[in-house]
Amino acid sequence: MYRIVLIPLLLLILAVALIPLLADKEAILDIAASALYKQTGATLTVAGHTELTLFPTLGISLSDVAVVLDGQDHRDLQARSVKMGVQLLPLLKGNIEIDTVSLEGVIVRSESHTEEVGNGTRRTDIAADGLAALAVPLSLKVKRLLIIDARWEEIDSTGTVSTLLVLVKLQARNLNLEQSPIPIELQLMRPGKQPMALSLNGDFRINQHTQKINLDTIVMEISGVTAIPVQVQTSGIIDVSREVADIQLTFESGETHGTGSLHYADAESPRVDAVLQLNFFDKALLALAGSKAATAAGEVSTSTGWDKALPLNALRLIDTKAVLDIKSARFGDHTVNNLHVNLRALNGLIEVSDLTGNLYGGELAATATLDGRGDTASLKTRGSLTRLDIATALAATESARMLSGNATVNWQLGSRGRSTNELIAALNGPIKLTTENVALQGTSVEKSLCKAVALTNNESLTANFPANTRFETLFASIQVANGKATLNPLRAELPGIALNGSGNYNLVKQNFVAAFKGRLSEKLEQLDHACRVSKRLTAIDWPVNCAGSVGTEPASWCRVDTAKIVQDLTINEGLDKLEKKASKLFNKLFNRGG
Repeated sequence: MYRIVLIPLLLLILAVALIPLLADKEAILDIAASALYKQTGATLTVAGHTELTLFPTLGISLSDVAVVLDGQDHRDLQARSVKMGVQLLPLLKGNIEIDTVSLEGVIVRSESHTEEVGNGTRRTDIAADGLAALAVPLSLKVKRLLIIDARWEEIDSTGTVSTLLVLVKLQARNLNLEQSPIPIELQLMRPGKQPMALSLNGDFRINQHTQKINLDTIVMEISGVTAIPVQVQTSGIIDVSREVADIQLTFESGETHGTGSLHYADAESPRVDAVLQLNFFDKALLALAGSKAATAAGEVSTSTGWDKALPLNALRLIDTKAVLDIKSARFGDHTVNNLHVNLRALNGLIEVSDLTGNLYGGELAATATLDGRGDTASLKTRGSLTRLDIATALAATESARMLSGNATVNWQLGSRGRSTNELIAALNGPIKLTTENVALQGTSVEKSLCKAVALTNNESLTANFPANTRFETLFASIQVANGKATLNPLRAELPGIALNGSGNYNLVKQNFVAAFKGRLSEKLEQLDHACRVSKRLTAIDWPVNCAGSVGTEPASWCRVDTAKIVQDLTINEGLDKLEKKASKLFNKLFNRGG
């Protein structure tokens, strides 16, 4: 894009020669073409009209302008219209004061030329060209610079032309290098599968001696990247010579707003160092805008629903250090309060060295590393969630408040994959679940079992049982592998009852199966005399089978295998009778022997 500056430079030369040559437009073009070729080796052609004006400004207007660089077989720069005006009276005194520079319908086209950015990933640096385009108008103190409909195009080896960026409008007034305010208005568009638009208004000041740009107040709106447009207000300093920027910013998107600071250094690492504070975050804010967002984001349909390919190429472009503090962060049905994240991303390696927050009354502390430097990403994470309030967590998922108490989870997991579902399916590692003061609400398991025991004793219950069931122990050791979480052992204890079992949970399909064996003890008699447990009842396992999926009613998950109980009772009663007969026979033989 830097070649756009050739046009104002060319027209400055024209302005000096305008007075003696007003009647000879061909001579003007000859001088301009000769000066351009001498300084750049480029060839100027004007296929359209050439117009001269005298009042109120002395100016020239060209149409269908093309500038071709030496040795290139395609037009490098084209413009539908180029206009330039200078103040007439200052010119008569020997001073050049440029009033207006205007370009419309500009096309900057070049062969594919990009900058290497690690791991074979490339990017085109249009921003540097944009700064260069302003250099000449700034040095000439142009009172008004206007560029409308400028396009950056790239042509590949097959001759296919693609549009990289569209400058809808750029207007800047009172250009100078003496730190006087320069009002600017900018509208940009990035075409493609997921179009993006940026609008910008504000004032900036430039100090030629220090090579610094002061951003007084710049207001931007970015749309098309996310479902909700983002409004950003910035101020700060840009050091042009060092390519360093220190920016203070405030931003807003929907109900989210925040503040922060950003340090950018093109030649340093991290390239971006940011500290941000947000009042609220929802992962839906990151959703792409438009009906084709899923496809643009690399999402594909699978037998288990939508899956999203990991943006590994994009991750390799990131060289960032960030500290995030979010008052309330929502992830699906779950909200983490006072979330703090400290991360470092470099060439596809993302390290979260510190992640803390409050989740349903519990304290969250974790670390994680995502290595996306290869074709397949690897994930490692470890952490803990201490004293989570179970009832609050169930309420958040709109499940019945069947349980109360606290739970503590510790994990150490790893995975590999190229998409979200692949990472979930490949998770591997241990999870440990322990609980405190867990109670099953609205149900007395002891009363239900005691009723059954009392029937075997031909008696009725007389005691008052509590409305809830309080567990003395509830523990699970979980091993994650091959897309499943295996729960073994899964243990629960309450007065007079012990449950031991195992099960597994499908991480992708979110369904589970589990089987328990319950054992009764003589402690049940302490609850009610009619609940005396005979030897035949303590000798058998009470099978409980559970199966279901997330989102279904918990009441339908488990059932008692009564057929198995009857079978075990029959077998035990038969063995008991056999033992009694054997005992009698043994006694008789013993007595006879005596």
